[in-house]
Amino acid sequence: MRRPRAWMFTTLTLSFAALGYATVFAATENQPATYTVRQGDTLYRIAEAHHLSLTALELANPQLSNPNEIAAGQKVALPTTYTVQPGDTVYLIAKAHHLTPSAILKANPGIQPLDLLVGQTLYLPISAASSTAPPPASGTVTAGGTSASAGHPASTQTQGNRAQLRQEILTYAKSFLGTPYCWGGDSPKTGFDCSGFVEYVFGHFGIQLPRESHDQAAVGTAVSPSNLLPGDLLFFTDTDSYASLYPNHVTHVGIYMGNGAMIESSSAHNGEGVVIVQNVFQNPYYAAHYYGARDVIGP
Repeated sequence: MRRPRAWMFTTLTLSFAALGYATVFAATENQPATYTVRQGDTLYRIAEAHHLSLTALELANPQLSNPNEIAAGQKVALPTTYTVQPGDTVYLIAKAHHLTPSAILKANPGIQPLDLLVGQTLYLPISAASSTAPPPASGTVTAGGTSASAGHPASTQTQGNRAQLRQEILTYAKSFLGTPYCWGGDSPKTGFDCSGFVEYVFGHFGIQLPRESHDQAAVGTAVSPSNLLPGDLLFFTDTDSYASLYPNHVTHVGIYMGNGAMIESSSAHNGEGVVIVQNVFQNPYYAAHYYGARDVIGP
């Protein structure tokens, strides 16, 4: 739990596309892979003319020693356009194209990473001229504005990709075992509180969550105990003065690992911080304070 703040996060909602077959989406414009700089051009003007974010254009041109100094006649690479397909997430798209989720988020300011829309166009911060090298995540990469379907059932791709993502989230979470507990902490350098740990881990995979556990408990979809999957979030309530500030009284969150285990950051356990708790639902405290579980990844 983190120190209460005067402001609250806007509740995020998840929207996962219905399972089915991948659809081919036509590109909105036939965009070239490169642009030849004209006299008076700046990267900002080029980005604006091509409806790109400046960051996407800069990241697609790492060869520019000084992005503020470009010369007439110079070739500037335009970012790759990508059409979101059923089952896509920022993490899966990033992984398929050897990028980080944060690079995609920087290249697409304003997108909702937990609510990607099928058919939505994203800009990948890699040159469109070289975009044929990495395979698409589950749908279309458009080099110069053309699209092509993966041609496989999205349901099969989604199930496999989600299962892999869940395991990678747990592997990453376990890399922080022993990190000290810190009230209000949200990084390995400062230590973690419970919700700071969850936010940090999921943020690494492009899944942006609210900062507070009581807000995280409103994200995603509810999961019954019998349908829990590794990577689902477990929430717990309390009766202290801080809990009374929140309608749901949620003050703690952990990540379900399967087989009744949970990884969490807690001030309990002799101050060990990030630990694995076995047999959560047989533990008297956790069983008595269990609020519910949420899926923020997808089936």
